[in-house]
Amino acid sequence: DDAIAMRMAPSGGVDGGFIRREGQRLLDEAGNPFFIVGTNSYYLLEHASESQPWLKRSVVTDTLDAAKKLDLNTIRTWAFYDGEGKFQTAPGVYNESFFDALDFVVAEAGKRGLRLILTLTNFWDAYGGMENYVMWANGANETAGLSVSEFYTSEDCRNMYRDNFLAIKNRFNAYTNLTYAEDPTILAWELANEPRNPGDFTGQVLQEWIREMSAFVKKEAPKQLVTSGSEGFFGPSTLQYMYLNGNGTFDHSSYTGQMCTGVDFLANHDDTTAIDLPSFHLYPDHHAEELCGRGAPQSDCALQWTEVQTRTRMELASSVLRKPLFVGEFGKMKHPTMEGTLDAQVVYRNRLFAQVYDAIQQGALGGSDLAEEDQAAPSGHSNHTSGVAGSTFWMLASPEYKDYDNYTVYAETNGPSLPPPWIPELRAVSLQSDFRNYAEEKQCVAKALSQHPEWIDHHWFQPGGDADAWPDTVHKLEKADQEALRTFQYDDPQHPGYTFDFDPTIPEHWYLDASTVELIRNHASNMHALADLGRHTWWG
Repeated sequence: DDAIAMRMAPSGGVDGGFIRREGQRLLDEAGNPFFIVGTNSYYLLEHASESQPWLKRSVVTDTLDAAKKLDLNTIRTWAFYDGEGKFQTAPGVYNESFFDALDFVVAEAGKRGLRLILTLTNFWDAYGGMENYVMWANGANETAGLSVSEFYTSEDCRNMYRDNFLAIKNRFNAYTNLTYAEDPTILAWELANEPRNPGDFTGQVLQEWIREMSAFVKKEAPKQLVTSGSEGFFGPSTLQYMYLNGNGTFDHSSYTGQMCTGVDFLANHDDTTAIDLPSFHLYPDHHAEELCGRGAPQSDCALQWTEVQTRTRMELASSVLRKPLFVGEFGKMKHPTMEGTLDAQVVYRNRLFAQVYDAIQQGALGGSDLAEEDQAAPSGHSNHTSGVAGSTFWMLASPEYKDYDNYTVYAETNGPSLPPPWIPELRAVSLQSDFRNYAEEKQCVAKALSQHPEWIDHHWFQPGGDADAWPDTVHKLEKADQEALRTFQYDDPQHPGYTFDFDPTIPEHWYLDASTVELIRNHASNMHALADLGRHTWWG
């Protein structure tokens, strides 16, 4: 039995108790299906700290309120901020005002019925993360001469990581009267944001770390789910898919095939780990930039890339891992310096969202079409509840939060003016690339391609397509009796007459992200409706 035992939370936290995994499905305390319908908002801890005059708890509550208005149920956010004067100021030493800030975030999310995926550290340099652990272990003040690999291999770093998790999960939250481990608001613990070990083709170093830390987190917090935070690149366990890995770059001028990241999607999430949710991140503007470029004119290529990436991982998660896929990040840029007008860029972003959401909805239906009958449901359940956990798009923000990375969605208003395009400082780029083994990664890629040139072959791409042929929304499915609309009839003898219909009308609003917001709402409504199809109450 693949079930993960859970129980109802004590007073406090969200309704419905803890979410558990049963094979390829997520279920609530009552055994009803649950799908993750969410967003990323990484900055909540920082703003809740109010450690600077411009940091405000109102930004946190505004973001949570916006998520609720979009009918979302989950937010993925950082539970780390390392360095002097931050959350973890030294190994095992915490700034109480920041811990109170995290308490506040958890409590306010729970009040609104929102669940959280809490990320424990970061491969990248933002907010501290792995490089702080490595510097602490070496008594260093900068990363010069150090390597991110030590984060995974050093016993000192691994002990710091374990101790940090224990400090968070045992924390008593005075706002909720619960420890974090007792709070069903925390849907899942994420081991790291986008963990990599560049230059390691075998992937064994990261694999052993994921095995060790996922088992540790699951043992210490058995009521909550565990996910890796991985971007989900393919590795040695799936050589037939190496050509799908795309490219990466440190300085937006030289591209490196992402086949030596140390990541292995299939192995990193297999049954030798305690991972519940196989993780995958999707950014065609980054990972398909060499072939497709950025911006609206390149969108047909980016959408082809999105489709093959998403559906390949969904198939592996379903048929091999037998676990539900979690698309932890996905998004598409918009910025005045990119090709195409801003409103055109939003349309192409919508087409990306529609592709991801359509795949997730089909996965929630067990791969069947809406028009197919559910013929093989076991007693007490519907087959409309397998194969996918859900997604958290990148990203939703308060209207007061600037669109720093050009991926932000604002609900029901325009955000503040865009900041100027980011221009990397050369020494910073050099230090970042050295710490993250970029030279070793390039050598590894060159060796791999000398033996397997087909691993950079983009034969999935069919040139000459028209981006305008791709849908730019997902239609809302509702219980309604409007005979004029196309319907899907779900004829179960114990619950006759349940009807899906769709309203293809998207209201016109003056603000830039209006169509994206409506698309997200439609998807959220659809996923909640699909979850309702599998509720026990349907079967008496």
